[in-house]
Amino acid sequence: MKPMISSLGALAAMIIFAAPQASAMSCAQQASALQERQAEAQSLADTRLTLVDEVEAAGDAWENAEAMRHFSDANADEADATKIKYETLKADLMEKEIALQALVVSLNEDVAAYNAACVDS
Repeated sequence: MKPMISSLGALAAMIIFAAPQASAMSCAQQASALQERQAEAQSLADTRLTLVDEVEAAGDAWENAEAMRHFSDANADEADATKIKYETLKADLMEKEIALQALVVSLNEDVAAYNAACVDS
C-alpha cells in the first residue's frame, strides 16, 4: 500500500509542477503532449483490461483448488498457492485502476485547459 501512496504523491507533484509549464508551451507542443498522454492512458487501459481477465481466471482457479483443499495436503498447498496468486493479481489490478483513474482525471483537466487556451481563443 505504501508504494501506491508514494506513486500518487509523485503524480500529484508532477501535475503541480507541470501546470506552469503547460501554459508556457505552444499550442502545438501542448497538443503533442496530450496525444502522448492519451496513448499512455490507452496503453494502461489495455493492460488493465488484460489484467481483469487474468484476475478472473486466477479467482476461478482458486475457487476450484479451494474446493479440493481437504482431500490432501498437496491440495491444501495448491489452494494456498492459487489464493496467493489471486490476491497478488487483485492488488496489481487495483494499483493499475487507481493509476488509470488519476491519469484520466489529469488528462481531462489538461484537455480542458488546452481547449480553453488554444481552441476557444
